[in-house]
Amino acid sequence: MTRRRQLWYYPLFQIPLILFIGCVLLALLFSLLNWGRPSVAVVLSLDLSGSTFGNNPLQFNQPQTVMAQQVLAAKLYLQRNQRELTNPNEVMIHGFGRNVVFLTPRFETNSDLLLTQLDQALNRSDLLAQVDPSATNLSGAIAMATQQLQQISNRCRQLLLITDGEAPVDAGVVANARQQRVKINAIVVGDHAPQLAAATQVTGGQYRSAPVAILEELVGQTFFEGFNSNARWPIFWGGMAVICFMWLLVLPLDRWVLQGWLHLPMNLAGQIALLNAFFWTVAIPIILWRFPGWPFVQTC
Repeated sequence: MTRRRQLWYYPLFQIPLILFIGCVLLALLFSLLNWGRPSVAVVLSLDLSGSTFGNNPLQFNQPQTVMAQQVLAAKLYLQRNQRELTNPNEVMIHGFGRNVVFLTPRFETNSDLLLTQLDQALNRSDLLAQVDPSATNLSGAIAMATQQLQQISNRCRQLLLITDGEAPVDAGVVANARQQRVKINAIVVGDHAPQLAAATQVTGGQYRSAPVAILEELVGQTFFEGFNSNARWPIFWGGMAVICFMWLLVLPLDRWVLQGWLHLPMNLAGQIALLNAFFWTVAIPIILWRFPGWPFVQTC
């Protein structure tokens, strides 16, 4: 009786093994070296309504107020943007009460310049009057951010809106943001804001309701890392590794499990082993397309 060759002598085992190792290495490299990070444009929109400084004009931007914590959180985002990214985000900062004002005049990647412009804007004597802190105009903030972001091409468009209260959000404004591929992200300091939460969901953004004590952590870590995540690439290569692994299993599954353990006929065992590999070859790309998206097609 002729002895059957060992599995690793067959190209049907060798080729999937080589591809499997390659995909695993690529998944690790993309994860560890952060290859494939998206290019991002961000509008940081800060709530300057009266409730963020106790409705006391003397406390405007004073330490320990919600407004001051928003500013510190925005500055932390800018510092990480310059320190950690080889391709920094283009960032613009707005403030809103009843009116929306530019705290920085245009999109910039230079965080030092943005920090200087932000401090200068907050020290303007007429800022409080321009903002009119008597209301919280969330719709106006979203509309203005969308108008600015739609002028930026070849970058993912993110709006991070920070507020301490609930206010109406116009459905038409949200629809326009979605049409312009602007993701609305929101942090609500205090009570839940259902309309704002719905706006983030519709546009594919994130929503957090949290105490002011963790505002810096949310802005400087959670949202910064979320906006600049390359997670699609490691997940993609991990999915490709699963496909290669399924092809790697064809011969072991056929010979050891289906024929050796279950005693199935050779032809039937081979067909089942191949069908399993074909199934995952089709299923994995569909799963990746649905969640989280193919990285070379959907970059944002």
